[in-house]
Amino acid sequence: MSEGDAKVSESVENKTPEEEDKILDKEETVKAGPSEGDAATGGAEAAPIENGTKNKVKHKKKGKKEVVYGVKLPIIASTPVGATGGSYKWETLKMMMNPRVFATPVLHNNELYIIGGCDEKGEPLDSCEHYNAAKRKWNALNNMPTKRAAPACGVVKDKIIAIGGVGISQSAVDAVEVYSIASKQWSKMESLVNPLLGLSLVIKDDLVYVVGGMSDDTNPSDSLLSYDVERNVWKNYARMNVPRYATFSFIVNGKLYVIGGRQGKIPSAAFECYDFEQNKWEQLANIPGMTKRVFAMYAAADKYIFSIGGLNQPATLGFSSAMELFNTETKQWEGAPDMKIKRGDFAVGVVGTRIICAGGLGNQGKPLNSVEAFDWGSKQWSEITDLPSSHCSCAHIMLNGRLHILGGLTMGGAGKKVEALGYR
Repeated sequence: MSEGDAKVSESVENKTPEEEDKILDKEETVKAGPSEGDAATGGAEAAPIENGTKNKVKHKKKGKKEVVYGVKLPIIASTPVGATGGSYKWETLKMMMNPRVFATPVLHNNELYIIGGCDEKGEPLDSCEHYNAAKRKWNALNNMPTKRAAPACGVVKDKIIAIGGVGISQSAVDAVEVYSIASKQWSKMESLVNPLLGLSLVIKDDLVYVVGGMSDDTNPSDSLLSYDVERNVWKNYARMNVPRYATFSFIVNGKLYVIGGRQGKIPSAAFECYDFEQNKWEQLANIPGMTKRVFAMYAAADKYIFSIGGLNQPATLGFSSAMELFNTETKQWEGAPDMKIKRGDFAVGVVGTRIICAGGLGNQGKPLNSVEAFDWGSKQWSEITDLPSSHCSCAHIMLNGRLHILGGLTMGGAGKKVEALGYR
């Protein structure tokens, strides 16, 4: 199968790491957005972490030009809850109405919304859904004006903002659209100056900040932009030291941390911190040993930022179990034990006082259902209850102290299952 033939619905069962890399990196969603990286959405408030997002993008050859598409999946950090004397338990929730890969989940008043993505044929979606927890059912929202996979999404007051992503032409889109939860209507807003995919997004003081990204010429961006939803105005800020897309972004103690990402198909180990008051970037120490891994996942909790797993490069080296841990107080990387299972492209969140790594892809050649938990106090890993089903490339978000996993790639292609992990 050529690189351009990969489809989001293609099974990853019994694939070697190299073949998995081709399915994912070429872009699991060829028509909607080949990619290699994860973009994420904000929407979750945390203490001291206000928002977390991650960016995921994949690549595809288009004639002589390599087209890269941004895909967003929220990476969320949540306020840690005491975890003593209880146990972890998965709950299977009502399935979404539509199968989705590279969709973006957001929260509003503890209500879950999922925006766009790709269907089982790899086509970008304009459909959006809302989960009614009281009735335990999904409701369809009015469609977005623009079909797209992996839009960068966030919530300000009662409005959901969708920015950029991958459109039906396999190109980055410049569309900025806002959904009013009150009126249940979408509105087209001031577009991006340039179409971008692979954006990461955070929200601070009711402003939407987007970082990096990639345009159709495959050049990564070093931009930091803010969008004022009420005024419908964009603003530029100081540029990053290292241009890249598919980064993960977190606000910790009032500062913006941007980690990882890509420059073309080359993984970036860059790590930077932005001071909002000074409008200035500080270049931090690169992620140790991270120069040769893709599909790593990131999380933030307490005073730490975590870099976990991924696929080694070249792909013949297989998946990694490595973890790196950054202390935001000392500004130093600290040693941490490896995961028990090598994996990449998994769901990550904070449940109790532990970082949870669930599902993903590993050297077994199929999506995983295994789950591990890392206690950053004792710096120990433990295996916990398996996922009810196998997922990779799934949307995931923290809600009411539970890690929710939505859709993604399963053994049979794009899925619509929803599962939540809590601690009791």
